[in-house]
Amino acid sequence: MKQLDVESLSSGLSWKQFEALTRSAFETLGYEVKSNYRLKKPRIEIDLLALRGGRGFAIDCKHWGRTVGSAMMRAVAEKQIARSKYALRAENLQEIMPMLVTLHDEGLQILDNGVPVVPISKLSDFALNWEVYSGSILRIRKRSWYA
Repeated sequence: MKQLDVESLSSGLSWKQFEALTRSAFETLGYEVKSNYRLKKPRIEIDLLALRGGRGFAIDCKHWGRTVGSAMMRAVAEKQIARSKYALRAENLQEIMPMLVTLHDEGLQILDNGVPVVPISKLSDFALNWEVYSGSILRIRKRSWYA
């Protein structure tokens, strides 16, 4: 009997189902998750905001049908950093970590701006063990926003 991996299963999902799967992974780990998080001023939207203990992940789900280059990934991550700063203040969090969740498994990578790019197949492990990467990933803290 052939076994299917998470990436194979996820590739048949719509983008909305892919977001729901990502949401479910965080909820299973005890996070409160807000979908399609929106602010009016400035007008921003974050796919998922996973919150626990004064800390949050601002998640941009990318259900791209193919891999993208590093320049495109960095540009998407920079936009997520900017959105994350506003969510930090609006939600009164101590810190927030922007991240991208992707369909294709090219390995977990931390971009040079500190944003983790996490394949859906590695999401649960990353969410459980993110502290291992805490020296590498961007952690936007409340005090740095006002500095």
